[in-house]
Amino acid sequence: MIKFFRKIRHNLLTENKFSKYLLYAIGEIVLVVIGILIALQINNWNESRKDRIEEKETLKNLTSDLESALLQLNVKIRQNRTFFVADSILLDVISHERQLPKDSLEKLILGHLITPTFNPEMGNLNEIISSGKLNLIKNDSLRNHISSWNKSMDELGETNEKLIHYDKFVKYPLYASEIPVRNVFSTVYKSFEKLQFSRSRFDWNPENLLDNLEFENMLSIYILHSSVQTSRHLLVKNRINEMLVLIDKELNSD
Repeated sequence: MIKFFRKIRHNLLTENKFSKYLLYAIGEIVLVVIGILIALQINNWNESRKDRIEEKETLKNLTSDLESALLQLNVKIRQNRTFFVADSILLDVISHERQLPKDSLEKLILGHLITPTFNPEMGNLNEIISSGKLNLIKNDSLRNHISSWNKSMDELGETNEKLIHYDKFVKYPLYASEIPVRNVFSTVYKSFEKLQFSRSRFDWNPENLLDNLEFENMLSIYILHSSVQTSRHLLVKNRINEMLVLIDKELNSD
Protein backbone atom coordinates (compact mmCIF):
# COMPACT_ATOMS: atom_id res chain seq x y z
CA MET A 1 0.00 0.00 0.00
CA ILE A 2 2.85 2.39 0.87
CA LYS A 3 4.60 1.59 -2.43
CA PHE A 4 1.33 2.29 -4.26
CA PHE A 5 1.00 5.79 -2.79
CA ARG A 6 4.71 6.46 -3.35
CA LYS A 7 4.32 5.54 -7.03
CA ILE A 8 1.42 7.96 -7.43
CA ARG A 9 3.45 10.78 -5.89
CA HIS A 10 6.40 9.98 -8.13
CA ASN A 11 4.26 10.04 -11.29
CA LEU A 12 2.70 13.37 -10.36
CA LEU A 13 6.10 14.95 -9.79
CA THR A 14 7.64 13.57 -13.00
CA GLU A 15 4.65 14.85 -14.99
CA ASN A 16 5.08 18.34 -13.47
CA LYS A 17 1.62 18.22 -11.97
CA PHE A 18 2.70 19.96 -8.79
CA SER A 19 -0.71 21.37 -7.88
CA LYS A 20 -2.23 17.93 -8.09
CA TYR A 21 0.70 16.52 -6.12
CA LEU A 22 0.20 19.14 -3.39
CA LEU A 23 -3.50 18.40 -3.22
CA TYR A 24 -2.77 14.69 -3.08
CA ALA A 25 -0.15 15.17 -0.34
CA ILE A 26 -2.60 17.16 1.76
CA GLY A 27 -5.22 14.47 1.27
CA GLU A 28 -2.73 11.81 2.28
CA ILE A 29 -1.88 13.74 5.46
CA VAL A 30 -5.58 14.08 6.26
CA LEU A 31 -6.04 10.33 5.82
CA VAL A 32 -3.09 9.65 8.14
CA VAL A 33 -4.49 12.01 10.78
CA ILE A 34 -7.93 10.41 10.51
CA GLY A 35 -6.33 7.00 10.89
CA ILE A 36 -4.48 8.11 14.01
CA LEU A 37 -7.65 9.62 15.49
CA ILE A 38 -9.58 6.42 14.80
CA ALA A 39 -6.83 4.36 16.42
CA LEU A 40 -6.85 6.64 19.47
CA GLN A 41 -10.63 6.44 19.65
CA ILE A 42 -10.52 2.65 19.54
CA ASN A 43 -7.83 2.62 22.22
CA ASN A 44 -9.86 4.99 24.41
CA TRP A 45 -12.95 2.84 23.90
CA ASN A 46 -11.02 -0.27 24.92
CA GLU A 47 -9.67 1.47 28.03
CA SER A 48 -13.16 2.71 28.94
CA ARG A 49 -14.54 -0.79 28.48
CA LYS A 50 -11.82 -2.23 30.73
CA ASP A 51 -12.52 0.44 33.37
CA ARG A 52 -16.24 -0.30 33.20
CA ILE A 53 -15.63 -4.03 33.68
CA GLU A 54 -13.37 -3.32 36.66
CA GLU A 55 -15.90 -0.84 38.08
CA LYS A 56 -18.69 -3.43 37.96
CA GLU A 57 -16.48 -6.06 39.59
CA THR A 58 -15.59 -3.55 42.31
CA LEU A 59 -19.25 -2.74 42.88
CA LYS A 60 -20.13 -6.44 43.15
CA ASN A 61 -17.52 -6.82 45.90
CA LEU A 62 -18.84 -3.72 47.64
CA THR A 63 -22.35 -5.18 47.54
CA SER A 64 -21.10 -8.11 49.60
CA ASP A 65 -19.81 -5.73 52.30
CA LEU A 66 -23.01 -3.71 52.37
CA GLU A 67 -25.36 -6.70 52.52
CA SER A 68 -23.34 -8.19 55.39
CA ALA A 69 -23.36 -4.85 57.22
CA LEU A 70 -27.12 -4.56 56.70
CA LEU A 71 -27.73 -7.97 58.27
CA GLN A 72 -25.61 -7.06 61.29
CA LEU A 73 -27.26 -3.66 61.55
CA ASN A 74 -30.78 -5.11 61.58
CA VAL A 75 -29.76 -7.34 64.50
CA LYS A 76 -28.37 -4.35 66.42
CA ILE A 77 -31.50 -2.31 65.78
CA ARG A 78 -33.68 -5.11 67.16
CA GLN A 79 -31.40 -5.48 70.19
CA ASN A 80 -31.47 -1.77 70.91
CA ARG A 81 -35.25 -1.68 70.71
CA THR A 82 -35.48 -4.73 72.99
CA PHE A 83 -33.18 -3.09 75.55
CA PHE A 84 -35.15 0.15 75.34
CA VAL A 85 -38.38 -1.68 76.19
CA ALA A 86 -36.73 -3.82 78.90
CA ASP A 87 -35.09 -0.84 80.59
CA SER A 88 -38.31 1.14 80.47
CA ILE A 89 -40.13 -1.76 82.16
CA LEU A 90 -37.45 -1.95 84.88
CA LEU A 91 -37.77 1.77 85.55
CA ASP A 92 -41.53 1.32 85.88
CA VAL A 93 -40.91 -1.44 88.43
CA ILE A 94 -38.50 0.80 90.34
CA SER A 95 -41.13 3.54 90.35
CA HIS A 96 -43.72 0.99 91.61
CA GLU A 97 -45.78 1.53 88.47
CA ARG A 98 -45.51 -2.13 87.57
CA GLN A 99 -44.89 -5.47 89.28
CA LEU A 100 -43.10 -8.49 87.85
CA PRO A 101 -42.25 -11.95 89.20
CA LYS A 102 -38.66 -12.60 90.24
CA ASP A 103 -37.76 -14.77 87.23
CA SER A 104 -38.96 -12.06 84.81
CA LEU A 105 -36.91 -9.43 86.64
CA GLU A 106 -33.84 -11.64 86.47
CA LYS A 107 -34.19 -12.10 82.70
CA LEU A 108 -34.58 -8.37 82.10
CA ILE A 109 -31.58 -7.51 84.27
CA LEU A 110 -29.32 -10.23 82.86
CA GLY A 111 -30.17 -9.09 79.35
CA HIS A 112 -27.72 -6.25 79.93
CA LEU A 113 -24.78 -8.63 79.82
CA ILE A 114 -24.86 -8.07 76.04
CA THR A 115 -23.78 -4.72 74.60
CA PRO A 116 -25.10 -4.15 71.06
CA THR A 117 -22.39 -2.35 69.09
CA PHE A 118 -22.13 -2.06 65.30
CA ASN A 119 -18.68 -2.78 63.81
CA PRO A 120 -19.09 -4.02 60.24
CA GLU A 121 -16.21 -5.50 58.24
CA MET A 122 -15.83 -3.25 55.19
CA GLY A 123 -12.65 -4.60 53.60
CA ASN A 124 -13.82 -4.10 50.01
CA LEU A 125 -14.94 -0.52 50.66
CA ASN A 126 -11.65 0.34 52.36
CA GLU A 127 -9.75 -1.19 49.44
CA ILE A 128 -11.69 1.00 47.01
CA ILE A 129 -10.56 4.08 48.91
CA SER A 130 -6.95 3.05 49.59
CA SER A 131 -6.20 1.65 46.12
CA GLY A 132 -7.57 4.62 44.18
CA LYS A 133 -10.42 2.58 42.69
CA LEU A 134 -12.80 5.29 43.84
CA ASN A 135 -12.02 7.07 40.56
CA LEU A 136 -13.55 4.12 38.71
CA ILE A 137 -16.96 4.84 40.23
CA LYS A 138 -18.81 7.01 37.73
CA ASN A 139 -21.93 7.69 39.81
CA ASP A 140 -21.30 10.86 41.83
CA SER A 141 -23.79 10.03 44.60
CA LEU A 142 -22.35 6.56 45.08
CA ARG A 143 -18.80 7.89 45.07
CA ASN A 144 -19.71 10.43 47.77
CA HIS A 145 -21.34 7.71 49.88
CA ILE A 146 -18.19 5.60 49.69
CA SER A 147 -15.73 8.42 50.40
CA SER A 148 -17.67 9.62 53.47
CA TRP A 149 -18.49 6.16 54.88
CA ASN A 150 -15.58 5.93 57.32
CA LYS A 151 -16.31 9.37 58.73
CA SER A 152 -19.88 8.38 59.57
CA MET A 153 -18.64 5.10 61.09
CA ASP A 154 -16.12 7.01 63.22
CA GLU A 155 -18.93 9.14 64.63
CA LEU A 156 -20.94 6.01 65.41
CA GLY A 157 -17.84 4.38 66.85
CA GLU A 158 -17.35 7.23 69.32
CA THR A 159 -20.76 6.51 70.81
CA ASN A 160 -19.94 2.80 70.95
CA GLU A 161 -16.66 3.51 72.75
CA LYS A 162 -18.45 5.62 75.34
CA LEU A 163 -20.88 2.79 76.00
CA ILE A 164 -18.09 0.21 76.25
CA HIS A 165 -16.26 2.49 78.69
CA TYR A 166 -19.44 2.87 80.75
CA ASP A 167 -19.93 -0.90 80.76
CA LYS A 168 -16.38 -1.48 81.95
CA PHE A 169 -16.34 1.03 84.79
CA VAL A 170 -19.99 1.17 85.88
CA LYS A 171 -22.19 -1.71 84.72
CA TYR A 172 -19.86 -4.67 85.18
CA PRO A 173 -18.61 -3.61 88.64
CA LEU A 174 -22.22 -3.02 89.70
CA TYR A 175 -23.33 -6.42 88.42
CA ALA A 176 -20.30 -8.15 89.92
CA SER A 177 -21.19 -6.79 93.35
CA GLU A 178 -24.78 -8.06 93.21
CA ILE A 179 -24.96 -11.04 90.83
CA PRO A 180 -23.14 -14.39 91.14
CA VAL A 181 -21.76 -14.47 87.61
CA ARG A 182 -20.96 -18.14 88.03
CA ASN A 183 -24.68 -18.92 88.06
CA VAL A 184 -25.17 -16.90 84.90
CA PHE A 185 -22.36 -18.81 83.17
CA SER A 186 -23.79 -22.15 84.29
CA THR A 187 -26.98 -21.25 82.43
CA VAL A 188 -25.64 -19.35 79.42
CA TYR A 189 -22.77 -21.73 78.64
CA LYS A 190 -24.35 -25.03 79.61
CA SER A 191 -24.26 -26.20 75.98
CA PHE A 192 -20.45 -25.97 75.95
CA GLU A 193 -18.91 -29.17 77.30
CA LYS A 194 -15.57 -27.54 78.15
CA LEU A 195 -17.25 -24.78 80.15
CA GLN A 196 -19.01 -26.57 82.96
CA PHE A 197 -19.81 -24.10 85.73
CA SER A 198 -21.31 -25.41 88.92
CA ARG A 199 -23.73 -23.07 90.64
CA SER A 200 -22.50 -20.62 93.24
CA ARG A 201 -23.56 -20.97 96.85
CA PHE A 202 -24.43 -17.28 96.74
CA ASP A 203 -27.89 -16.30 95.63
CA TRP A 204 -29.04 -12.93 94.42
CA ASN A 205 -32.16 -10.91 94.72
CA PRO A 206 -33.03 -8.56 91.83
CA GLU A 207 -34.78 -6.32 94.33
CA ASN A 208 -31.36 -5.30 95.63
CA LEU A 209 -30.51 -3.76 92.27
CA LEU A 210 -33.93 -2.17 91.94
CA ASP A 211 -33.27 -0.33 95.19
CA ASN A 212 -29.89 0.89 93.97
CA LEU A 213 -29.74 4.47 92.66
CA GLU A 214 -26.69 3.66 90.54
CA PHE A 215 -28.67 0.92 88.78
CA GLU A 216 -31.56 3.30 88.15
CA ASN A 217 -29.15 5.85 86.68
CA MET A 218 -27.62 3.14 84.51
CA LEU A 219 -31.04 2.23 83.10
CA SER A 220 -31.78 5.88 82.31
CA ILE A 221 -28.46 6.23 80.50
CA TYR A 222 -29.08 3.06 78.50
CA ILE A 223 -32.56 4.19 77.50
CA LEU A 224 -31.06 7.41 76.16
CA HIS A 225 -28.28 5.50 74.44
CA SER A 226 -30.71 3.00 72.87
CA SER A 227 -32.82 5.83 71.51
CA VAL A 228 -29.84 7.72 70.06
CA GLN A 229 -28.21 4.60 68.66
CA THR A 230 -31.41 3.40 67.03
CA SER A 231 -31.82 6.77 65.30
CA ARG A 232 -28.23 6.66 64.04
CA HIS A 233 -28.51 3.04 63.02
CA LEU A 234 -31.62 3.82 60.99
CA LEU A 235 -29.75 6.60 59.19
CA VAL A 236 -26.95 4.17 58.36
CA LYS A 237 -29.52 1.59 57.23
CA ASN A 238 -31.12 4.11 54.87
CA ARG A 239 -27.68 4.98 53.56
CA ILE A 240 -26.80 1.34 52.89
CA ASN A 241 -30.11 0.80 51.09
CA GLU A 242 -29.49 3.89 48.94
CA MET A 243 -26.02 2.60 48.05
CA LEU A 244 -27.40 -0.83 47.14
CA VAL A 245 -30.01 0.76 44.87
CA LEU A 246 -27.35 2.88 43.14
CA ILE A 247 -25.06 -0.13 42.73
CA ASP A 248 -27.85 -2.24 41.28
CA LYS A 249 -28.59 0.54 38.79
CA GLU A 250 -24.94 0.68 37.74
CA LEU A 251 -24.60 -3.09 37.43
CA ASN A 252 -27.64 -3.28 35.18
CA SER A 253 -26.61 -0.42 32.91
CA ASP A 254 -24.37 -0.70 29.84
